[in-house]
Amino acid sequence: MKKSIPVLLLVGLLLAMCAFGALAAPLRDGRQECLSRMRSLSSQSLYVRWDKRHAVVRSISGVLTRPGSSDPVEIARAFLQDNRSLFGLHEPEKDLRFSTSRSTPVGIFVRFRQKAGGLDVMGGGIILRILGRQVRTVVNNMKGGGRQVPQAELSPEQGAKIARDYLAIPVSPVKTTLLVLPWEGAMNPAYRVEFPFTGHPVPARYNVYVDAVDGHILIVDNRVMSQTAPPGSGAGVDGVVKSFPVYYNGVTFVLADRPSLSHSRLLVRTFSAGNTVTTPGTILTDSDNYWDDPAAVDAHYYGNYVMKYYLNNFGYLFKWYAKSGFRTSHGLVSTVHYDVNYENAFWDGNEVVYGDGGTYFAPLSGAIDVVAHEITHGVTESINHLIYCKESGALNESWSDVMGMFVSLDYGDDFPYWSGEEIMKIADTDPAYYAMRRLDDPPFRTDAYPANDYNPSSPLSSWGQPENTQEEYLTAMCNQSNDYGGVHINSGIPNKAAYLIVTNPDIGLQKAEQIYYYAMFYLSSTSRFPDARVALEQSATDLYGTGVELSGVRSAFDQVGVY
Repeated sequence: MKKSIPVLLLVGLLLAMCAFGALAAPLRDGRQECLSRMRSLSSQSLYVRWDKRHAVVRSISGVLTRPGSSDPVEIARAFLQDNRSLFGLHEPEKDLRFSTSRSTPVGIFVRFRQKAGGLDVMGGGIILRILGRQVRTVVNNMKGGGRQVPQAELSPEQGAKIARDYLAIPVSPVKTTLLVLPWEGAMNPAYRVEFPFTGHPVPARYNVYVDAVDGHILIVDNRVMSQTAPPGSGAGVDGVVKSFPVYYNGVTFVLADRPSLSHSRLLVRTFSAGNTVTTPGTILTDSDNYWDDPAAVDAHYYGNYVMKYYLNNFGYLFKWYAKSGFRTSHGLVSTVHYDVNYENAFWDGNEVVYGDGGTYFAPLSGAIDVVAHEITHGVTESINHLIYCKESGALNESWSDVMGMFVSLDYGDDFPYWSGEEIMKIADTDPAYYAMRRLDDPPFRTDAYPANDYNPSSPLSSWGQPENTQEEYLTAMCNQSNDYGGVHINSGIPNKAAYLIVTNPDIGLQKAEQIYYYAMFYLSSTSRFPDARVALEQSATDLYGTGVELSGVRSAFDQVGVY
C-alpha cells in the first residue's frame, strides 16, 4: 500500500495539470502531460488532430484511458473532466449536457451537447467512442471559441410571427425553441421555429432560424430532402420483372412485408397518392399478386433491398431507428404517384415520396440509387440531423449520394458511379442529360456533351457540379431560389472524394461503406466539409488504424481541396 501512494499522487498531479492549465501556450499548460499519460497506456500510437486556431484537440484516438466503470456515460464524463483543457472546456458540467448513447459494432458513441448561457448550442458538443470500458476516440465539435452570447430581445411569439410571415405558407408553427446558432463567425441567440409538412407551394417541412436580437432570418432549413405470402411479382420502370415478398390478408394481396423475420418490428409498405399531394395515400393491393404498377413495384422492391443492405452491412439498426421517422411510421413507408408529372423524390420526415416524372425523368422510384438516397436522408436525420443549408446541406446530400453509390455497387449496377441513369428520358430530351449526377466526374467534363458541363459562372443553371472547393458555389443566404446555399451543387465536392476513396485499391467497397457509415456518428447538425474530413479520417482510424486506409481518405480530400 505504501508504494502505491506516490503513484496515485503522480496520477492526481497529472490530472490536475491536464485540467487546470492556462490556455495561452499550446502544450505548455499540462496538455502535453495528458497526452504523455495517454501514450503510456498502450503500445499503440495516438492519432491527434489539432485545431491550431484555438489551440485545442480537434480529434484524438488510441487507448485514451484505463478500463472504467460499466456505465459508458460516466466513463465519458470522467474523461472530459480530467482532460478538459485539451478540448477547451472550462466547466464540463456546465459546458456540456448528455445527449445520446448509441451502441454499434465498433463501440458505444456517447454524444454531449454544448451549452452556452444555459442554451443549447446547435451543432456544438463532443462525441466519444467507448470500447471495452475505455475511451478510444474523441471528436471535438465545440463552437464559439469562448465568445459571449448576446441576450435575446425578441419573445418566442415574435420570432414565430417573423418566421411565418417570411414563409407565407398555409400552416402554423408547431414549436419555437430558443438556442444558440453558431453561424458565419457569430454566436447568435436564435429561435428555431418548426413548421409541419406542407405540400404547397412546394413539398416542405421548414425549420426557420430567426435572430432573437434583431429578428432577421438566419437560416431557412427545409427538412424535405429531395430525391408471409407467396412472393409478388411485376415489371418495374425498366420493364424487368422483379419478385418481392408481400402480405396476404385473407382477401387480397397487400404491398407490405417484413424484410427480415429477425426484425419483426420493421415493415416495408408501399402506398399510392393517386396523383394528389395527399400522403401517404392508399396502401396498394392486388387480387392476383401480379402487380401492374411499375413505379410501385420498384419502390417496394428497391426499398426492401436498401433496408436489407443497412441491416446486413451495419447491423444495430434500431440504435438509430428508434428515434427516426422510420419508427414513427413503423418501418419504411413509400408513396408513389405523388402529384402530376412531379419531377422529384423526397424524404418528408416519416416516409419517402416519389413523383412520376415528366420531361426529364421516368417515375423516380425506378432507380435503386435514388431510393437509397432518399432512405439515407432518414438515417442522416436520425444520427446527426445535418441542416439543409450551405456545406451542411451539401454533406447531407452527399452522404445520400454516396450511400446510393455503395448500394449500386452492392446491387451490381452497370453504372454505379452515376446517379439516376435508369430513369433519365434521354430519348425524349437531350442525350447530354443521361444521369442526374456523376460521382466519378461531378462536372460532367469527361463526356462528349458540353451542354451538361458545370459552369462556375452560372452554377444554378449548370447540370454538372464542382469537384473541388476552387469552384465551390458560395452564397450569403439559404433559400429555395439558390438551392438552399447550393446543397445539390456543392455536394459534388465530397462526392468526388467518396469516389476516390471507394476506388482506391487499398480501401474498396467493404471498407469504404464502413468508414462512411460510422463517420456519420461524428458529424453534428452544422458540420462543414473540413468536419466531414475529420469524421472520415477518425472513422478510418477507428476501424483500420493509421495505415493505408487513413492515407487514402486524406489523399481523397486533398485532391478536392478540403483540408
